[in-house]
Amino acid sequence: MIEFEHAVPRVRAQNPVTRGHGTFGTSRARHGLHRAVTWLEAQALFVAGSALVAAFSLAHVPEDLNQDGWLALVGGRYVAAHGIPQHDTLTVMAHGTRWVDQQWLSQLAMYGLHQVGGLQLYSIAYVALTMAGLGLTIAAARALGGSERHVTWMLAPAGFLYFAGSFQIRTQGFAYPLFAATLWLLAKEVRSKSRRRVYLVLPLLIVWANLHGSVTVGATVVVIYGLTLLIEDLTGGGWRGAHRRIRRRTVVFLIAPVLCLFATPYGFSMVTYYRATLLNPAFGHLVTEWQPVTSIMALAVPFFALVFGALWLLGRAGRRAEAFDQLTLVVLAFGAVLAVRNITWFGLAVLALLPSTIGTLLPSRGVPTRRRTVNLSLSAGSLAILAGSLIAVASQPDSWFQSGYDRQAVGVVAAVVKRQPHTLIYAGDRWGDWLLWQDPNLAGHIAYDIRFELLSARQLQEIADVGQIRSSQDPDILAPYGLLVLNSTGSADSQPLLDRRRTHLLLRGKGVIVATTPAL
Repeated sequence: MIEFEHAVPRVRAQNPVTRGHGTFGTSRARHGLHRAVTWLEAQALFVAGSALVAAFSLAHVPEDLNQDGWLALVGGRYVAAHGIPQHDTLTVMAHGTRWVDQQWLSQLAMYGLHQVGGLQLYSIAYVALTMAGLGLTIAAARALGGSERHVTWMLAPAGFLYFAGSFQIRTQGFAYPLFAATLWLLAKEVRSKSRRRVYLVLPLLIVWANLHGSVTVGATVVVIYGLTLLIEDLTGGGWRGAHRRIRRRTVVFLIAPVLCLFATPYGFSMVTYYRATLLNPAFGHLVTEWQPVTSIMALAVPFFALVFGALWLLGRAGRRAEAFDQLTLVVLAFGAVLAVRNITWFGLAVLALLPSTIGTLLPSRGVPTRRRTVNLSLSAGSLAILAGSLIAVASQPDSWFQSGYDRQAVGVVAAVVKRQPHTLIYAGDRWGDWLLWQDPNLAGHIAYDIRFELLSARQLQEIADVGQIRSSQDPDILAPYGLLVLNSTGSADSQPLLDRRRTHLLLRGKGVIVATTPAL
């Protein structure tokens, strides 16, 4: 009994340690679960909205996977096999042209996603990128002082502009989170003077410069921040001797963002790329997304309504609105007026910056009454819908993702090229990169693809006029091409073009016509 009584305390002395660890682990798990539930309850509206938009985007992947998405895969495959490209070998019209593949890193990443998880992972990852851009922007708005109520007010109009330009699967998806992070860092520094952290925008720009050409938007925003620093330096103590007060950080943020644009394998050769895209007058006339926002009234009306609303709020706020916010919104709005593709950046900037401005105009209210059960049900229900959408998309066959394309066209085209290896193919914008992705052996046979920056203004105009009735004395752009791949729907020029050229129809499939010409 004596030994037993002494043994019991020794055993019990060990138990509290073991039990203590178990209790501590359980407590941490419960605390983490409690925090997650509390967050879901507090952010129910944002969670539900984001989840439902993501589910909608996933359901419409076949509509959003088009020529830009196929080009990303074609380019990524090329980089994986041959390294950084220098000259074009994929198309006829641009053959041998200097190819500055500014998007090489994002193309390689998207190709890698496809190799790991097929079109399923490729599509899901893109949707995740767009939602990450929105999520970071909402987080930035809250961190900058915007209340939940004011963020909600801006979410619908700004989100509409954002998603109007971001649903389409393309390499630009990598830029959305980077833009949100860059804007967040800069706007936060303006408000709280987080001196060192703001320098993180420079490595972000370097990465961005290898992902997508929209890095020019990010660099512009950083230069705007540098200009606000310059204004502070010049006006801080009168104009006399103002140049001696210019700080080193001011110079850094005026010059370094521009230099970051050239931190790519192409170095200062990037000048030719930016000139061929940003400063190409032919794009504004012939490429839809490079045309002014007024060319699409469904976007122009909400865009200008948001612009006027933003200007009114900034005017009411006066000096209470940060100069950085004002300049950024004005410059991005001007960019969107010039080109439809820029409305995305304006939408994100409005959502990030305006809620805090609204807060300076309207008195803060008490914390609104929350309905915990309703909010948790809303979050849980929307997340369940999103989970179901993810499972559904992940389980779809490749044919579902390509439902807008007729696989028969690839077989017909490949068979013709196999019989006559020197056949050249004139394929419309929609089909060029898709054919190149489906059959790599067609490289060098396709007339052109969506890389319009590789084409001259004359070539772009000839493509735009290909379906028009032309004089017999005019050069025929289609003369070298023995095979035509054209839209069978949505293009009034296809059938007259086929009739005039005395073509032989090989396939009239789902949305596509394949025909041989006398050149063959």
